[in-house]
Amino acid sequence: MTKICLIRHGQTDWNKQLLIQGRIDNPLNEEGKESTKKSLESIKNLNTNWDVFLSSPLLRAYQTAQIIKSGLNFPQDIIIIPNLTERDFGELEGKKVCQESYELMRQNVKGLESLEDLQKRALSTIINISKKYPNKNILITTHSQFIKGLLSALIEDFDFTYPLKNNSLTLLEVNEEKIKVIKYDVI
Repeated sequence: MTKICLIRHGQTDWNKQLLIQGRIDNPLNEEGKESTKKSLESIKNLNTNWDVFLSSPLLRAYQTAQIIKSGLNFPQDIIIIPNLTERDFGELEGKKVCQESYELMRQNVKGLESLEDLQKRALSTIINISKKYPNKNILITTHSQFIKGLLSALIEDFDFTYPLKNNSLTLLEVNEEKIKVIKYDVI
């Protein structure tokens, strides 16, 4: 069985302003860096020896991974996986996160990665990771919509407008291409 801990990146200025950042490559702000350091306790409390550390290529996720790697004294390199990147929001990038923006996400907004495509990408990425690293314990820094795409594909009544907290943990087990959600949005 492969165990996976998905970590939503720390806060950016755009998160603080409730702006959709998608593939815009914003760095962590100071609060994001500090809260990532505090999230180390939650990761340490899992009492797991981590074998592999993967990250989205976007700066905010990679910076989160670097802080956690340092805090855990993780000896290996962080491996960048392009498919762990955030959803492409197209014309919605830079807009406020609100009910109206979620309504627009249900429509065919120019450049928007559809929910169906996001779910397929999230599922196949996690399955492929579990095949590449079978029976390993894997840390992954990624993004809210990637995680919610996965959760909405696995949990029938998952509310996509649910606000995942920055630095929250989502714990998964993958066994023979079956993904089981253990917990999500753990701080």
